[in-house]
Amino acid sequence: MSQLATVVKKEVIDAARDRRVWLVVLVTALVSGPVTLLLVSKFMSDLKSRAEAREVLVDNAAAAPRLVNFLERQGRMVKAPPPDVREAIEAGRFDDAVLVIPPGFEDDLLHGKLADVTVLHDANRAQSLTAAMTLDRLVTGWGQELGLQRLLVRGVDPALLRPVRSTVVSVGANRGGASRMLFLVPLVALVSAVIGALAIAIDATAGERERGSLEPLLMNPVSTAALVLGKWLAVCLASLLTLMGTVTSFAVAGQLVRDEGLSAAFQFGLAEAGFTLAVLGPFCLLVSAGLMLAALFARSHKEAQAITSYVVSLVSIAPSLSMFLSLQDSGWQLLVPALGQNMVLARVFRGSPVSGVDLLVPAAVCLALTALALLAQTRLLAREAIVFARG
Repeated sequence: MSQLATVVKKEVIDAARDRRVWLVVLVTALVSGPVTLLLVSKFMSDLKSRAEAREVLVDNAAAAPRLVNFLERQGRMVKAPPPDVREAIEAGRFDDAVLVIPPGFEDDLLHGKLADVTVLHDANRAQSLTAAMTLDRLVTGWGQELGLQRLLVRGVDPALLRPVRSTVVSVGANRGGASRMLFLVPLVALVSAVIGALAIAIDATAGERERGSLEPLLMNPVSTAALVLGKWLAVCLASLLTLMGTVTSFAVAGQLVRDEGLSAAFQFGLAEAGFTLAVLGPFCLLVSAGLMLAALFARSHKEAQAITSYVVSLVSIAPSLSMFLSLQDSGWQLLVPALGQNMVLARVFRGSPVSGVDLLVPAAVCLALTALALLAQTRLLAREAIVFARG
């Protein structure tokens, strides 16, 4: 234990001397949560302000007086678009959508023909896309109203067009929509745990070998196992501190959000923060050992950065798989690091029940893989090809 404590103290002191490393750790931990919520809050505020403006741009509004009347009855303010609006939209300089009324629009309606309108927007801009969907919904609503009026004039009951009525009822566990934004927490927290351990893990392995300090370190009266464990504990400390800072910043930032919609969709307090730390704690142990093992095969600091970048990519992609591939909760996900932790946290955030197996299996997998990675490092450091290989 004294040897282990000595190694941990040595690694912590070495890491503390590199201010750039701790600056990255602190910035990642303390800024990631608030900045993420700030960007999301700004995005939602922009959409809300656009909706509250209740302005719609209609080109050639004079050709559709009845449509304009319907828009005004819906509380919309009809305005003419600026000149050359089509060119501005194509160039990506316009954030709104424009409803274009063709000539002869009213004549087509009077003669019972299908009247066409066009909604111009830029699909690459969220505000423009939202405005286009609003315009399309308004035009569709007016078309339905006009169709019902035509049926009533001809003495036809409009209810005949809707012989079936469906009611959508959600019976799944939920928290009243409070978990809609909480998917950000596992995504950012997992990546921050990796980033916090990355620099120190590389410096403790490939960095030591590149500087030529690994050989004299192994010559000291310290067992290889104690050396590996000491380095690993120092890396774990950095990873856990970064994770704690990130989760805490999310909890604090969630209390400071002033937007009512975002505040309702992001209910992340101290209880959720504590549970997140408990679930992701074993993952920090695994990622610290995994990064050290990966960096041990590199012959230089730069090569170690390239190798460990794959670990960062895998961890950042794993939480997104369940969201983009619509993966259903299943037992095999518990056996996959990062994916299992993400599934457990997602279930908790949406109010679904979580069993002891859901908590213990991912933790056991992380601890088992951590032990294998540490054992592999202990044996690798006994090989001259690893110790003396330099770039």
